[in-house]
Amino acid sequence: MTKARYILLLLSLVAGVTAQANCQQILQCSVPSARRGATDEDFVRPRSAAETARLKQAPHGAKRLGAHVIEVGWARGKRILKDKPPYNEPLDGVRWTYCGYNADLKLHMLLKEDEALFTGALVDDVTGALLPGGQKVLFSKNAQYYLVYEQPDGQDGETIKLYRRNGTLMWEGYNGFLSSDGKDVLANFEDMHWDDQNRPQAIARLNDGKTQTVTLTQGSAGKWDWLPHISK
Repeated sequence: MTKARYILLLLSLVAGVTAQANCQQILQCSVPSARRGATDEDFVRPRSAAETARLKQAPHGAKRLGAHVIEVGWARGKRILKDKPPYNEPLDGVRWTYCGYNADLKLHMLLKEDEALFTGALVDDVTGALLPGGQKVLFSKNAQYYLVYEQPDGQDGETIKLYRRNGTLMWEGYNGFLSSDGKDVLANFEDMHWDDQNRPQAIARLNDGKTQTVTLTQGSAGKWDWLPHISK
């Protein structure tokens, strides 16, 4: 692949943003894997060519001020994000990676490795607010809610969280169904998307291969739950 084609590929993947048929916005910080024969994707790494290309797309400028400091320009100022030592110890300290900018949502996306938690953050380009994010972010059709994916080290599966657009946490839980004691995975979620009422909806795949469409629903008492519930 020529250098020019590589750059065009990176620009087409800015913040990994895609719009599915239902118009939900998906932000990811990934590039196609360079491993021979690989079909998956890798996360953008700090100070990589992919990160450099994405920094250049920020509407008000974004850059690394040093190996461990990122400056993100927003409409009326700058947001500084600093790594925390130890810098070279896995599962320790804090490391930031710039992932790109979404012009529709007016948000910058960043990865955040916070000790044993692999997560992310969003910078609002209008207000400069630093909002909670994740390794992957799914916005509702009306862009008033979003889901994030986080990966705690050692956990078999991801944690997902539901936020309002202003960063207020509404719900969090496992990316699937767990047994009542929390020790066994009964079903994993696939094809996460938003229904016509702007509620998260997914396909729950049970261990025997059977599937069930489930919807994250808030009951009259204010409690959130995936319905219909799958239990053991």
